[in-house]
Amino acid sequence: MNNETKKDIKNVVIEPGCITCGACEFTAPEVFKVTDICRVKTDVDFDAYKEKIREAARLCPVSVIKVKE
Repeated sequence: MNNETKKDIKNVVIEPGCITCGACEFTAPEVFKVTDICRVKTDVDFDAYKEKIREAARLCPVSVIKVKE
């Protein structure tokens, strides 16, 4: 397990520029919901899904998912 995987996630934000491709929701449906724009669901335990969240951020084609540690 690397240091990135060990760090706790305090917040996940979607910056302006989302193209609603759905990659984040496909990767982490527990965290993201895509309708007219992408949204982070409320009351999510980010640490329970931190690997999926980081993967969704990595896969985002416009790099608008930001993970705050």
